[in-house]
Amino acid sequence: MRSGKEGDPLMSLFVTATDTGVGKTLVAGGLAYALRARGLDVGCWKPVQSGDLLHDSTGDVMRLKMIAGLPDAPERIGCYSFAEPLAPRLAAERAGARISRQDLAAHYRQAAAAHRHLLIEGAGGLLVPLTSDCTVLGLAAELGHPLLIVARAGLGTVNHTVLTVKHARRHGLPIAGVILSGRGRHGCDVAEEHNPAYIEEYAGVPVLGSVPWLGDDPSPALIRQEVCKAVQIDTLATYFA
Repeated sequence: MRSGKEGDPLMSLFVTATDTGVGKTLVAGGLAYALRARGLDVGCWKPVQSGDLLHDSTGDVMRLKMIAGLPDAPERIGCYSFAEPLAPRLAAERAGARISRQDLAAHYRQAAAAHRHLLIEGAGGLLVPLTSDCTVLGLAAELGHPLLIVARAGLGTVNHTVLTVKHARRHGLPIAGVILSGRGRHGCDVAEEHNPAYIEEYAGVPVLGSVPWLGDDPSPALIRQEVCKAVQIDTLATYFA
């Protein structure tokens, strides 16, 4: 396992997804809460948020804070936020902001100083542009932590998940596993029953849980409860030992 550069957390996970709107924030916040409940000093970090500003209650930063039960100020959890719901690079450029990979790395070091471990949440999938010189994949590769991939539970997820895993491995990134999200949203789904086994077979990574569909605006308490029930928290906790 990665011990990290000086000033880095001892061990962290980079939470990415196969697409936008998959449930990555819900899963990341629930996992952070569950790991903190086991006595681990786990924080969250969101490099760039688009679609909401930093203190907006519907934004990823505030949702991470509330779901995980973090005492950190929003400015510690997130560093850049833009109102337009666009790819982070485009949202930043349209807001007149210039952000580089170096800027994100500097903010990462600040977030890392606050906690022994971090759950780092990307934006959408691996090839989403974060800055003019950095995609989500580029930042994940620079930080070097294992990826935790959040994917949809239903039809189509095998293809998206396997492609994500293969591309990450092509760039030397280790994979901790996959968590499926939104199970049962469309009722009884035969594909959902078989997707975990197919993902493990074709991608060669473990599926660590399948979180059910929790509605359009689930409470932090419900998210915590269902993530703790659905995900192999003890397995993930070994990454922070």
